[in-house]
Amino acid sequence: MVVGERVRFARDLHDLVGPRMSAVILQCELADRLLDGRPETAHDQLAEALRGMRQILDDVRTVAHGYHCLSLETEIESARTLLESAGVRTETVLPRAALPAPLQTVLATVVREAAANVLRHSDARSCALLVRVGPESVRLTVTNDGVPAPDATAPSPGIGLRSLAERVAAVGGRLTCGTDRPGRHVLDARLPLGPARTAGDVHPT
Repeated sequence: MVVGERVRFARDLHDLVGPRMSAVILQCELADRLLDGRPETAHDQLAEALRGMRQILDDVRTVAHGYHCLSLETEIESARTLLESAGVRTETVLPRAALPAPLQTVLATVVREAAANVLRHSDARSCALLVRVGPESVRLTVTNDGVPAPDATAPSPGIGLRSLAERVAAVGGRLTCGTDRPGRHVLDARLPLGPARTAGDVHPT
């Protein structure tokens, strides 16, 4: 039981706090570059970073208490603000109907990590975060145009993606990631709307 709690705590710290901390660092770096030529924009970035640090404090408290429930709409809006502040044109699509809280939390966690990865690992000029609901499942796709053409060997998924895959699998879903055409990366998460039935994993495409 102690080992399981440690694993849960480490995973939550990585998935919930790590991406937001990366975003704050990127915002501070951007503010530093803008300070001389565009001080007002730099001030806006620092204000966003400060809000992010306050949210990190809340996230740490949440992880310590072992319970968290995230809003998908809030996370997508935060991701859009972060990406556009870094010069990435961002499209978002959300379902009209509210999703069950457990699914929102899983998808919101995926959005948070995906947005941070776009800034950390790509030179994207555009990104799309799309959530669509079907009769039996909900699908989140995050695409960006900032990666090189795929080679013959797909890269191994990192720790962050494996952790996300475990969360998606826990609700019966499946997470895939990879390039679907030269220059475009796609992360795709599909979750059943009913009870979890099957386990998923990261599958580079």
